[in-house]
Amino acid sequence: MPSLLTTKLRIAARFLDVLMIVVSFAAVLAARWIIITWWHFDLFPGPERILQPTSPVGALRMLAIVLPAWIFGLHVSRSYDTTARLRGYLLLRRIGWGILIGAGTSLLALFLFKQTALVSRATLTAFTLFSPFAVFAGRVRLLRWYGRRPGERVHNYNVLVVALNGTSVSLVQTLEQHAGQGFRLLGVLGDEAAPAVGSSPRHLGTVHDLPRILEELPVDAVYTTGRVWNVDAMRWIADSCEEVGVDFSIDANFLGLQTAKADLQELGDTAILSFSTTPRNNEALVVKRALDVVFSAIALLALSPLFGLIALAIKLQDRTGSVFFGQERSGLNGRTFTMWKFRSMVTNAENIQQFLVDRNEVDGPVFKISEDPRITRVGRVMRKLSLDELPQFWNVLAGDMSLVGPRPPIPAEVKKYERWQMRRLSMKPGLTCLWQIGGRNDIDFKKWMELDLEYIDNWSLSLDLKVLARTPRAVITGTGK
Repeated sequence: MPSLLTTKLRIAARFLDVLMIVVSFAAVLAARWIIITWWHFDLFPGPERILQPTSPVGALRMLAIVLPAWIFGLHVSRSYDTTARLRGYLLLRRIGWGILIGAGTSLLALFLFKQTALVSRATLTAFTLFSPFAVFAGRVRLLRWYGRRPGERVHNYNVLVVALNGTSVSLVQTLEQHAGQGFRLLGVLGDEAAPAVGSSPRHLGTVHDLPRILEELPVDAVYTTGRVWNVDAMRWIADSCEEVGVDFSIDANFLGLQTAKADLQELGDTAILSFSTTPRNNEALVVKRALDVVFSAIALLALSPLFGLIALAIKLQDRTGSVFFGQERSGLNGRTFTMWKFRSMVTNAENIQQFLVDRNEVDGPVFKISEDPRITRVGRVMRKLSLDELPQFWNVLAGDMSLVGPRPPIPAEVKKYERWQMRRLSMKPGLTCLWQIGGRNDIDFKKWMELDLEYIDNWSLSLDLKVLARTPRAVITGTGK
């Protein structure tokens, strides 16, 4: 449960961000008015002025669009997470990404609703560049003000740790590290099997002393930890807290999981504690899907003339074969789908593969050879420029794939995976990934799997944007295939 201080900071940060965004927007408009009014030097002769006056109504309409988009972007970029600890470069970086997401969201909404005339490009650009620093300055002042408040100590969130089986060290260290967020550790209760918990924090007794401690000390919450879940003990502790109205929390890592993160959900009247190794930031995942739909749709429309030229080249090479090649691949959690490519091999390529197994250049269950005799002349050019992958934008639009994600494997390859490698299927496959921008064929199969898991464990919208930004260079330089 977040402390009262953390909750107040998050609320205050959102209100302050709204204020700073409005102030920075007004400052940009004021600067624009000064330039129009006082700048008399004609750098670009012509009948029209570079900056046209903006009406108050137009400015208010523009602010009504960008303000919610900016706040949405700041939320998606996780700039409000652990507000009291986000300082310096990390805070500025998250705010910067949030503003960029907000700007993109604004432009996307204006484009879809055909209202681009409402926005001045010069004003939006200046506002996008200036507002991150204004929001950052406001956050810094907010944190300093909260840190200097003389009465803030009375709002500390007093926590009592009940350590079953003597496992309190990790939770105690976590609470001490987050003391700046308002947590105050009162002490630790142990059980008879392991009553000693060290000199810091102070040992207050055993689990059976809990009712007395709850009456004597100003306890706001009881945190229980223990790798072995003793249901009877947990029930007794929960009942003791419920009787006096004290919050009761359980260390969700009682199973000792290394990667999975806990998430409490409600299904009707039933509370369900879920553990997941995949990203749980639902807002960011919605943005990821929206970007997939928009960019894949634009790509399919913009590349349609190129599609026609590629189809013509394939037909001139082999008039009897098909233009597209569909292959069954494994997607999210093993769901199968047909992945589409421009045909770059001879029509019976899959039947010929059994005669080329001894020439495989990649370890593991994957089959790849650099000088594959099955590839046609047109196909070799397409593969060098990754043009054969372009039809996969349709898979992205249909929802089977994403722009960024682990490459979709063949089901026969998945059957040969080790158990730890199966986790790469826990996220939707993509057109490009860390493996592709990091050398592709230049890395072994194990490293390839590790890069995919690294992507899943560290996923964020900013990581997707970095991968997309580095993909064109990997394609142009041809670092493997």
